[in-house]
Formats: sequence, structure tokens, C-alpha cells
Amino acid sequence: MADDARVPAVRASDAERERVITRLRNAAAEGRLTLEELSDRVEAAAGAVTRQDLERLTEDLPAQAPVTTPPEPADVPTGTSSIFGDVRRSGAWVVPAASTWRTFFGDIVLDVREARVAGSEVRIDASTVFGDVDLLVPEGVEVELRSRTLFGDVKQEAGGSAVPGAARIVLTGGTVFGDVRVRSQRLRERLAKRLGDRRRGSLGRPDEL
Repeated sequence: MADDARVPAVRASDAERERVITRLRNAAAEGRLTLEELSDRVEAAAGAVTRQDLERLTEDLPAQAPVTTPPEPADVPTGTSSIFGDVRRSGAWVVPAASTWRTFFGDIVLDVREARVAGSEVRIDASTVFGDVDLLVPEGVEVELRSRTLFGDVKQEAGGSAVPGAARIVLTGGTVFGDVRVRSQRLRERLAKRLGDRRRGSLGRPDEL
């Protein structure tokens, strides 16, 4: 007669959660997870109840190797500068451990939601004159905002708190005659907005109907 009794789930310990978070951070540094994927999984690991919950978070990752700090790729840019123009980075790119971004009479827009990070903490120094500094981060990332502005506002709409072990960004620099803003929007929300915009565009403007 078959035994239908199920093996009870084993509850996870704090040490096991910390080991999984370390493994996830190493995987992100190796380029296996984007910053948003890392944030989602670290948050899930911090709240995991059983070992099975933790195993699901790493089942698509290779067997754990000795903890090391991967060298930063030689071709990773450490920033850029511009005069009379905007500086923008978005999509799939590598955020170096430290980078500097400068422009005059333009905005700096750094979108790290789909990016990979070179380490668990990155430092971004972004400064402009007559422009805004806009940092877009995934939910669950901690942002220490050290930027300053003259004749403008500093707005931290995201990154104010995160679970222990989450990726961390330190934003320095600032702007003159502009705003500094840290904000977050889920990638799926952005894609849904794009789809909605396209649908509205295909129907024509309201005054054309």
C-alpha cells in the first residue's frame, strides 16, 4: 500500500537565508541576475519560511562556488561627460563599482533596473548644471542619497529602505538649477504603459475620432 504521507517542510534558519542571499549577490556580480531580479530574490529570501522556499530561488543558478569577488570587466565604462546635452544609460548595461557622470546644460538619467552590478554596493557620482539628475532603481534596492542641489529639489521616492543584504547604491554629486530624484517603477508596469500608449496611438488622438 502506497504511503501518501508527505515529508514535512523544514523551516529555514537565519544562517541559511544569509547564505542564499550571499549566493544571489555573487550570481548578480557574475552577470546571471539583473539588479531587479536580485532585489526580488533577496526580498523573497529574507522572508522565506522553509528550505524549499530558499531552494526555489537558486534552482536556476549553478552549484555554489567558493565566495570570491569577481574582477570588474576591463571594458566597463566608469562614466561619461557631455556639454550641451543629456547623459543617459538604460537597458542591459553593467554598473561599475564606482562611476562618474557629468554634463552641462543637460539631464543625467541613469536607469539601472535592467542593469547588472559589479558588486553588492555601487557608488554613482552624477553632477550637472542647468539640468536634472534622475536615478531609476528597482524596488528593493537601498539608495543612500548624498546628492545636493542649488535652486532645486532633492526627491527620494524610492530606495529609502530595504531588507538586509539588498544591493546598495550611494548617489553623490548634484545639480545647480535642477532637481535630483530617485524613483522606481516595475519593468512590467513600464511595458504595460508602453503597450497602452501604442494602443491609444493606433486608435488615433481623441480629437481625430
